[in-house]
Order: sequence, then C-alpha cells, then structure tokens
Amino acid sequence: MITISAKLKDRALEPVLARYAQLFARLERLLFVALYVKTESVAAAKRRFVAEHEITARQFNGVHNQLQARVEAWRAARERNVATTRSQIEKCALALTKLKRPLAQHHKQRRLALLTARLRRLETELAAKIPAICFGSRALFREQFNLQANGHASHAAWLEQWRAKRAAGFFVLGSSDETCGNQSCQYRDGQLHLRLPGALGGGTVAIPVVFAYRQADLLAALIPKVQRVQRGPRKGAEVERCDAVSYRFLRRDDRWYVYASFATATAPVLTDPRNGGVGVDLNPWGLAVTRIDRSGNIADHFEVPWQIEDRDQAQVQAAIGDAVRVVARYALAHGVPVAIERLDFAEAKKQGRGAAGNRMLSAFAYAAFARIMQGRCARDGIGLLPVNPAFTSVIGRGKFADGYGLSVHRAAAAVIARRALNFGEKLRTRSAGTARVLPARNRTRHVWHNWRLWAKARQPRRRLSTQPKGSRGLQPLTGRSLGFDPHSPNGSPCRADCATPNPGALTRGATPQASREHCSRGA
Repeated sequence: MITISAKLKDRALEPVLARYAQLFARLERLLFVALYVKTESVAAAKRRFVAEHEITARQFNGVHNQLQARVEAWRAARERNVATTRSQIEKCALALTKLKRPLAQHHKQRRLALLTARLRRLETELAAKIPAICFGSRALFREQFNLQANGHASHAAWLEQWRAKRAAGFFVLGSSDETCGNQSCQYRDGQLHLRLPGALGGGTVAIPVVFAYRQADLLAALIPKVQRVQRGPRKGAEVERCDAVSYRFLRRDDRWYVYASFATATAPVLTDPRNGGVGVDLNPWGLAVTRIDRSGNIADHFEVPWQIEDRDQAQVQAAIGDAVRVVARYALAHGVPVAIERLDFAEAKKQGRGAAGNRMLSAFAYAAFARIMQGRCARDGIGLLPVNPAFTSVIGRGKFADGYGLSVHRAAAAVIARRALNFGEKLRTRSAGTARVLPARNRTRHVWHNWRLWAKARQPRRRLSTQPKGSRGLQPLTGRSLGFDPHSPNGSPCRADCATPNPGALTRGATPQASREHCSRGA
C-alpha cells in the first residue's frame, strides 16, 4: 500500500471542496453521537443517514471509516500514555526510596502524586464508553480563553478558524468492486471526477490533477485484472476488476491537496545473497553502510549523513528518503540484499533517559527509516533482511573496527550484514586476552553471553581524583595535554602512545585485539 499526493491548482473549485468538507465533517460528528452516545447500531445509523442526508451507502462507509480510525487512534494514544505513566510511577517510587534529604523527598513525593493523579484520569477516560475526542484539536479549542496571547483579534475570528479546522478535509473510501476502484471519486483522463451528494445538488465535479510522483503506478492499479473474490456469495470466483483506490482531500495553508492510496504489486527480487550483502547501521546523524562479499569479508564501506534536527516532518522524510535511495541503488548495482536492524524504542521512550538521551531518541527516526527502506526495496526488487540488533556494535568493535581501521558504526554495519547471511560471531577468548578461557561448563552458552562479558571488561575505568572540587584534576584533558590522536579508526580519542593494531591479526584467526587499549582521562 502506497500513498501519492498532488496539489490542486484550480482554485475555482475550492468553494465546492469546502462545502463538501463541511457537510461530511458534520456527518462525522453526528455519527459519533449516534454510535457512542446514543449507542445506535451501525446498520441502523447507515439506513437513517442515507435517507436523511441524501448520501450514498459508499459515502457513509467513508465517513464511518474515518470516524473509526479516529477513535482507534485516540484509544491507542491513551493506552500508550497509561503505559508510560505507569513506568514513570515505578521509576519515581524507586528513586524515592534512595533519597535521604527531606527536601528532595518532598519534591519527589509531589511528582509521584501528580503522576498518580494523571494515571487515574487516563484510566477513567480509557474505561469510559464515550471516547474523549475533540473534533478540531484541544489546543485550538483552548485558545479561545486567551485570544490576544494566541493571535486572535476577537472571538469571532477564533470561531472562524475553529470551524475551518474542523472541516479541513474529507475521506472517500475506495472499493475494488467499483469502476476505477472507487464509486464516489474516479480518476480518468488526468481528472478526478468527484461525485457530490444529493444535499449539495448531486452530479459530479471534474478536478484537474497531476501526480508528479508514481502516477504510472496509479494508472497500473486502475487497469482491470483478474482477481479472486475473498468474501461474499462469490467467494473463490475469479472476476476482472481493478484495485481499490481511496482518496483523501486535505486543506493546508489555504490550499487543497489530494492523496491517493492504493496497493501495488511487489517487484521480483533481483538480488542474490550468494553475492554478499549490504549492512546498514542506523544512527541519529545518518547511515553507516558496509558491503561484504560471499565469504563474509568486508569489501566496501561508506557513510550517508543527514540532518534531521530542527526540521519539520516533511523535511525529515525527504532527508531519509534521499539516504535510502543511495543505499538502494548501491545494493542494486552490486546485486546484493540489504540488511537492517529490527529496533524498537517504545520502552526506551517510556522510561526516559534524560534531556540528551530523549533528544537522541526523538531524532532517531527508525520507524520512518524502516518504512521507507521497506517500500524502496519492494519497489526496486531488492531483498530486505531484518536482523536482531543485539551486540552488533560490540561485536563490530571487537572483531572489525581495529583490524580493518573502521569506525564502530561501519563495523556494526558489517556485523549486521554477516548476521543476515548467517556467518559466525564466535568470540575466541584465547586470542582476546581480555577474558579467561571459558570453562567446559560454560561453552554451551550462547555466544552473546561471552560478548557481554567481553564488553563489560572493556569498559573504561576512571581514576578518582584527590584534588579539591573544581580543580584541574576533575576536568577532562583535551588537545596536546592528553596527546589525542584525531584520526583514530573508531572515531574515539586515543592516547598517541597506545599500541597500534596488528593488521594481520584477523587473517590469522584472532578476533578481538587486546593490544589496543583505549584510555580515559589519561589513564
């Protein structure tokens, strides 16, 4: 399923679209009252709405589909807020048991009381039969109580903006049983023919529109093809029909846009894992890409940086899309699949990691990256191999960073590619030098257990300074005072007198190198 968009250039049609949006926004609110306040059945409401408001059954289905999506989104948001608040309460209660000062305990108890009250309110809203939905957004609704601070000249000006916000779009549901995939809006000869309900005079309105992106896919979806009926009395029969195409009209910045959503056929896979693979390590600053050959050896590596901080959603999507296109073209040129990590930051966002950590998680647009990468690979016929992200950076730092002169991110991309192609990740502790030889009783454990011990042993140890507070002894040394090597292979500052890595160590079978010890604060 893809969605393409276009701007409507004929402004003479905007009054018609505005009246259409006002009517269907009002119908959506009336349907909300009928289904959730008066508890009327959907079938009874459909019969009544079709007769009273002079709309078709398909138009009613579009209104009901949009209302149902709005309610489901509200419920999912409330459930996520409840889970987040519960996690915050547990974290706050644990921190309260460790505090000793009365003032700190007081502030933490106030915080705990606020979180408890918020949890009760959210659970009450979630358990209520009537969803607490505000058509037009709560933020704009509250602006009427402070007009001057929110830039409204009068309450009438706010009311006009409020009504425009509530009627800022409408949805036209498609169906494969109809001509051109939609009964109420059909695309023919470069125009959208929008069917008006009887309340607006009936008839159709021709809207000129040109989809600058993937219009050929839309035309392909409108070509009738043989399909098998999945439900109904004709289930199992083969009929000739086109794909369903749904349209959504939205008004943004006083201009109307149309979005067409339809399903596309997946392109045949043109890549072969026997040629190797491309691993992609996602970071807040961009992508680290490493290609391996059929034997698992690193063949090439590079980075694709982007800038997503201080940008809106559209700019972030464009930046990620450009980076994904570079990786997809590179993988297609070498005929190899793409391997990415299966990441989930939902729990991390619930717990909170401070200002810097939360900023990093906010900029870590993994969901958008995964969605764009999946769509691009399906479109270009590139195999996509998601893998478990456990210990990719640790294994990359231990096995490839020093030996190949790579950064940790490029080394992690190599581990991702090797894991997707089922190459080994065994830790040879005899060559590591940082851990003892494993006893016989522990050799049946998973290899990640050994890597966890190795990573724990590699953590830098800082010396405790005996200098008074605020002295030079508690400040990190920089520049020539510490002798940093600015060209460290893994991107982290190292002492210039550290032992250099042995380039031929990996070829002899030794995995992590103990000869290169990274330093911390001159240790």
